[in-house]
Amino acid sequence: MRRHMSHKTSQSGFTIIELIISVIIIGILVAIIIPVYVTRADEARLSAALQDLEALQTAQQHAAIDTGYFYRLYVLDDVAGGDNVPASNLTADRVDGIRDEALRSDVSNPKLLFIDVKSGTFLLGGNAIFDRMAQNETAFNWNGPYVSVPRKVGLKNPVANVPAGTPLDPWGNPYLFFTKEGLVNDRDGVIATVYVGLDGNSYNAVRFDRPTVLSLGPNGVPGNGAGSSEPHFGQGDDLYRQF
Repeated sequence: MRRHMSHKTSQSGFTIIELIISVIIIGILVAIIIPVYVTRADEARLSAALQDLEALQTAQQHAAIDTGYFYRLYVLDDVAGGDNVPASNLTADRVDGIRDEALRSDVSNPKLLFIDVKSGTFLLGGNAIFDRMAQNETAFNWNGPYVSVPRKVGLKNPVANVPAGTPLDPWGNPYLFFTKEGLVNDRDGVIATVYVGLDGNSYNAVRFDRPTVLSLGPNGVPGNGAGSSEPHFGQGDDLYRQF
């Protein structure tokens, strides 16, 4: 006689203890992985900033060799010619050309582009120089674009009071250019001796004895900011190159 045996199957879920252990393990893994990810992301930004600074230094040097002048940073990616649309018109501009700089509305003295390599100051006759250049760029020897930094002030990343096309560091702050006379204020076309940071504090901008391109670093202010022992440009987490 054949006997039929029935097998009872039981399905059991996680117990409370197993769930607690799982949560603990996940928490430990997160605590290990996130710092590693953050560290690598920070290292990538630092590396990108150093590459940008080298590119900006090289761009200023090449522009100076070609034309005899340094420039506001937002000019360095200009091609020859233009489309008669200013770069400040972000929705319509298609060709970022050197001739179009005179049409800008987001900067003061838009023709005043030329910084004397020796004195480190803007040339007072900059308007006339610009007019001569626009008439004959070949003779002027403008061979831009001299730089292509992937992050620039534009529609997707506007920055208050910073001209369109200004190169941004990996933390979203504009790169800065110094001569031995002080900070080049790209918006106003002057050499400034005081810089007002994102923290609202003023910083002495006369620091470097030769041309310098600088990133404010992760904290976005000179050095470690006001009230610290390192509140000046070139200290703390600032990154820079000199030439």
